[in-house]
Amino acid sequence: MIRSLTILFLILLALPAFSQAPVPPKASPPTIAPYDTVETHRIRVQNVAGGAVSVSVDHGATWQIVGRVTVPATSSLMGYLAAGYSQPGTVSATAIHGIRIRAGGLGSAYPKLINILPLEFAQTPQLFGGHIAGASGIYTDIPAGTAIFRELAPDAGDAVTVNSNGQGDLALPTDYQPNNGDVFTIIVTRPVNGLREVDIENKTGGTVTVTYQDGTTKDLCYVVKPVTGVGRFDGTSYTGVGAVNTNHGGVITVSTAPVSTSSQFEGDGPERRGGFQIEPAYHNSQTDEAGAPMILVIGHKGEKRSVDQEGQPPLFHGYIDLDWDPADLDHSWIAQVKTDKSGDWQPMPQLIGFQPLVMSDVTNIRLIHKLPNNAAWLQTQISAAVQNNEHLELMQARTGRIDVQRGLLSVQAVPNAEAAYGALYIDGNLKTLSNSVPYYLNWDTTDEPDGEHLIEVRTEDANGITVASNFRLLWVDNHKLVAER
Repeated sequence: MIRSLTILFLILLALPAFSQAPVPPKASPPTIAPYDTVETHRIRVQNVAGGAVSVSVDHGATWQIVGRVTVPATSSLMGYLAAGYSQPGTVSATAIHGIRIRAGGLGSAYPKLINILPLEFAQTPQLFGGHIAGASGIYTDIPAGTAIFRELAPDAGDAVTVNSNGQGDLALPTDYQPNNGDVFTIIVTRPVNGLREVDIENKTGGTVTVTYQDGTTKDLCYVVKPVTGVGRFDGTSYTGVGAVNTNHGGVITVSTAPVSTSSQFEGDGPERRGGFQIEPAYHNSQTDEAGAPMILVIGHKGEKRSVDQEGQPPLFHGYIDLDWDPADLDHSWIAQVKTDKSGDWQPMPQLIGFQPLVMSDVTNIRLIHKLPNNAAWLQTQISAAVQNNEHLELMQARTGRIDVQRGLLSVQAVPNAEAAYGALYIDGNLKTLSNSVPYYLNWDTTDEPDGEHLIEVRTEDANGITVASNFRLLWVDNHKLVAER
């Protein structure tokens, strides 16, 4: 009992200096000053069971498959407070355990979201504290902390389009609701002059300084409340010690936990999560985490809480991604600390669970990303993701979970009074059309690489609107690799 009261007292001491009542959250997202960016790649997700999750480095001319959709989204659902700091039709949050997309809702402080989720979050873990996707989730077979949930992840603020019923890539409409077969494309960009360091003096009034890749430095804001401990943050058991777990308009989450090898879900078995968060003052004041020891709060000296850093570059929009590779730390975001006992920068220590005072001696924290990521580095990451996906698909083919196809495939689109065409799509790409009833469609599978493909047979009206469609997965194996590998 005495220990519990002591911890409570210490938490109360850590409350921010201001004491006015919370202000209702603003409904309009903040204005963002433009900065130069370059497109690095695109992510395409076909919202149908078996749909391809693909990546393109040539502006959509060609695509490489890095995973599959297991369950499509059927709805958009109300999101979390910080989603209101993002622009409609953009990535609201990028995280090891999910990508959140704001679907319209200019007048809402809690706009609706669509979510793309990794394999381990097909079900909600025990003691999960984040946004529960439910029917708004596009669930995939891609492991947390890999591919589009790591080095290929988008940044907060990246634009998202949707192709629904063959109407082309359009901005997400207000109050958009996902349909089976819709195709989402995320245009992933990086700043031309990205961040190299974020340095934080971990004390009240301490300076938050950012350094860009060109060497220029800027004092961005100040520390309102230092961080003294760590807590159990979602997805940190898949993130890595010192790696970035989440970035959105109201938070940077840094993991202090190693990547777990456990087959159990987070929240089951021994605790494996650990981390701390950096939050802007206004956002922090609106949450039940205000004053928590594992939250570092930043803002401006002598000012009352008002929207300031929320949803703004460089910390909470567009600059900080999920890059982390223990074998290539120069191309990774890594956190380091200084303590009372050491004047030198040290790696972030491994810290698991809720420990409210374990970082009390930390005087400085920095996030560093030494080298900007180039095209060669990106292609290496894509190749690794493609190879991992092909391994998973091969296992399915070997176990007979999908049909194997060699040579010519002939299918028929169902004739319909409204139909003008039959169309065959392979992994979301139009392969062939027929305007002659009964709409026989042929596909020479030797034109495609061996491996798994999603086949969609559509009937379309004269305007290209889908009248009917059906899907099935197929393993193309013209070189008889299933048996030989």
